[in-house]
Amino acid sequence: MASICPHGALRPDRLTRREVTALYPADRRVHYEPGMVGWAVAFYACYAAFVLELLPFWAFALLGVSAFVRNQNRWHEALHADQRGSSWLVAQVLLALPSPVYLGRRELEEMHLLHHREHDGVGDPDHRMMDPSALRAALWCFVQPELSAAWWIRRRGLGVRLATTMAVHALVWALLMWFGGWRGFVAYNVVARIGNTAAWFVFAWLVHQPWLYGQVDPPEFPRPVRWLWYVLVGRENYLGVRFHFMHHLYSAVPDRRLPALARRLAGPAGGSAPEGA
Repeated sequence: MASICPHGALRPDRLTRREVTALYPADRRVHYEPGMVGWAVAFYACYAAFVLELLPFWAFALLGVSAFVRNQNRWHEALHADQRGSSWLVAQVLLALPSPVYLGRRELEEMHLLHHREHDGVGDPDHRMMDPSALRAALWCFVQPELSAAWWIRRRGLGVRLATTMAVHALVWALLMWFGGWRGFVAYNVVARIGNTAAWFVFAWLVHQPWLYGQVDPPEFPRPVRWLWYVLVGRENYLGVRFHFMHHLYSAVPDRRLPALARRLAGPAGGSAPEGA
């Protein structure tokens, strides 16, 4: 699983998993839940401002996509965090909906954990979105809500609880479309679908490319791309993308701590472990 990186090889023998947990403890889920809620609310607020003609479409597109992706990223971090102490019910039910066909948070989180266990195998729910062809992968990411729902229902069935959850999502989506009229219908679905596609394309396809995935010392993105990423999505998201290989190895370590962990686990073969955390 480990691979040679530009400045050394992965040396998992340098730290036990218990030591990794002690040095880089997982955040509590409650650390991310305010962000999950806040960015979902921000997305819907931008939509409302557009419908009320307080925000032009270009601003809704820019701010809405950014809020949508940031909401997805907080959600991803919360999923891998320490689940104790989570009490924000609103964070469990408030979703930025990209489609009237959408699973519940519980199903989506279980599918993501399965992705970690079955990485790019036939049992990986994200397998199609990791297609070697960027175009085909992007098309599958575009229909991710429907693809994930079909995957889950085909394998697990449609129970009463999930059917109720999906019916509520469809109703909320319909109310949002009613509120926005035809103009809102077009704008909402363009922005939400772009945001969802971008989030899944990055975390299903981009992060698993061989020039990035498998690298203990992954290359930096070009500076303009890096700074634009910071502004639109955030620095932690950038680190989670760049060090996604380390995330798969130690998924509970917060994104912001992955570079330090990588430095500890990398180095010239036979050399000493780098100092610092």
